[in-house]
Amino acid sequence: MNIAILAGTRPEVVKLVPVYAALVARSNIRPVWISTEQQGALNAQALDTFGIVPDIRLEPPSSERTLGGRFAQVMDRLDSVLGELSPDLVLVQGDTSTTAAGAMAAFARRIPIGHVEAGLRTFNLDSPFPEEGWRCVVGQLAALHFAPTEAAARVLLEQGVAKDKIHMTGNTGVDAIRLSGARNHPEPRLPGLRRVVVTVHRRENWGPELEQILAALIALRDRVSDIEIVFVAHANPALRHRVEGALAGQPRIRISEPLDYLRFLALLKSATLALSDSGGIQEEAPVLGLPLLVLRNTTERAEAVEAGVAAMVGVDTATIVETASILLTNEDLRMQMVRGVSPFGDGFAAHRIVDVIADWHPDMVADGARIQAAV
Repeated sequence: MNIAILAGTRPEVVKLVPVYAALVARSNIRPVWISTEQQGALNAQALDTFGIVPDIRLEPPSSERTLGGRFAQVMDRLDSVLGELSPDLVLVQGDTSTTAAGAMAAFARRIPIGHVEAGLRTFNLDSPFPEEGWRCVVGQLAALHFAPTEAAARVLLEQGVAKDKIHMTGNTGVDAIRLSGARNHPEPRLPGLRRVVVTVHRRENWGPELEQILAALIALRDRVSDIEIVFVAHANPALRHRVEGALAGQPRIRISEPLDYLRFLALLKSATLALSDSGGIQEEAPVLGLPLLVLRNTTERAEAVEAGVAAMVGVDTATIVETASILLTNEDLRMQMVRGVSPFGDGFAAHRIVDVIADWHPDMVADGARIQAAV
């Protein structure tokens, strides 16, 4: 069986590497890694971290094009490659342009699609944009839906996906952390200072919301005297310029270059608290016992909030400062979040995904499919 794996961003690489490794271990399955180069340097960084050499590298989409234009370029190039390969199954992950363009290209070629991390929804097409729309598109096209949690599986059922197409597996991001554990140790901290890690990259936070978040970080630094704030900058130069304009030179605030996966995990392991709008960090922080404040008003990973390992604070400056200050000055409350159990699985999601694929027949999609027992 030939399986095409599509990836073009760092999160896709991180979460598909465990699946790729599990596929390679099967003698009757041949995975073909296709890199769309959607994210350029960050994609290359992640591939290097895991020692992945793509079987096929596409020409990257033009940075001069609009979001829709870049999407069209990725889809057109994938259409050509999939036509030549004619794989038995196309695997896509998450909610990127590569995910949706790959699913649409495969659908047009009548090639079955497997969706890793299926069923995540905010039910708001504007937040996150365009990711929520891409998830909905793939949810209509996939033949195999690999839901990371029971809640995600329920969403798929409620949206009309046939029960025998849904497989509850856990999240492969937890697999990546487990597989990287022996290679990774906490980054040393400055003497006498606790560390707060911050990332911001969602489009809905590119406007005045970013200024509110940056103002909150300065106020938090002023209120809590024993913290160092590390802001991990996004690769987008416009965002980076605004962050530097507000935070550069501020005492006890450090702007970091975009980090590779292992260095970023090391940073998270050294932190006392994280503030982020990232979906991936909502999955990673609970596994590492790191309390997280979500800088968004909606989340497709409500399980983390329900489990008490994350809290939604939005982008209001006063709310961010007040909530973070409470957790940084009340260790009992912070430890309640530290002791919470991750709702995203046990680190063996990739094996479950590959077990399903190995038993699956392209001409009989429903054969043997089921919602598996809770991880």
